[in-house]
Amino acid sequence: STSSTSEEKVVSEIDIQNLTIDDSNKFLDEDSNIKIITSGDTPYRSAFTFEELNLSPQLLKGLYVEMKYQKPSKIQAISLPLILDPPYLDLIAQAHNGSGKTACFTLGMLSRVDPKLKAPQALCCCPTRELAIQNSEVLRKMGKYTGITFECAIGGDFTTGTRIKKRSPITAQVVIGTPGTIKRRMTEKTLGLSYLMMLVFDEADHMLAKEGFKDDSLNMMKHIGRVTSHCQVLLFSATFNESVKKFAAKIVKGNHNELFCQEGRTIIGIGDPV
Repeated sequence: STSSTSEEKVVSEIDIQNLTIDDSNKFLDEDSNIKIITSGDTPYRSAFTFEELNLSPQLLKGLYVEMKYQKPSKIQAISLPLILDPPYLDLIAQAHNGSGKTACFTLGMLSRVDPKLKAPQALCCCPTRELAIQNSEVLRKMGKYTGITFECAIGGDFTTGTRIKKRSPITAQVVIGTPGTIKRRMTEKTLGLSYLMMLVFDEADHMLAKEGFKDDSLNMMKHIGRVTSHCQVLLFSATFNESVKKFAAKIVKGNHNELFCQEGRTIIGIGDPV
């Protein structure tokens, strides 16, 4: 099948040969204009209920009771199977604030974590202390019944949660913080990486606008790469400019998934290395 000129621009990083487009309207909400593009015979599925994602009863309870969710939003229905289904490919996602992206990667982190293993297993990098605290609150509510622990790695005082103590080994299973502080914890060897399964970059475009972010983040990737080769990377950005593309190319290796939400439509592709 062929795609329009505007779509070709959106998926410029994807091989657009043999693309197939599914125009079927499978969403009942008001924002139901959706186009899914897959490359070749790559399998793809959407989840129209949270039960389809094989989530734990404790996590489902957090979604329904604490988050007051009824069903996945459009971006959640599309991205969560990409995040949660083997072989756990990296994901580059262009999604604006208010699209439901925070719940996507938060649910992804909570789903991949083993509650019985008392060690860091998921890491989320945010551009500001405020966003790190906000994301921590979402995780606290969503994961309330799971027993999964989290800590917030940010500079300065942190009074609304448990701050990582200086030089104390971290046993929390999810760590959310700013790149500079997270990098320092790694350098101090107080943030173990042996069991890390997921690394999230939230609002990557905003982080790249901050001095030192790219160096801190690439330094983090080097630390992680020395310890494990099985860490899934999720990169979320409201815009996908050249600086974000170059950064993504350095942290995402091999085959990966790409998802773009623009002007009421969602385009998904299975990408080769960026």
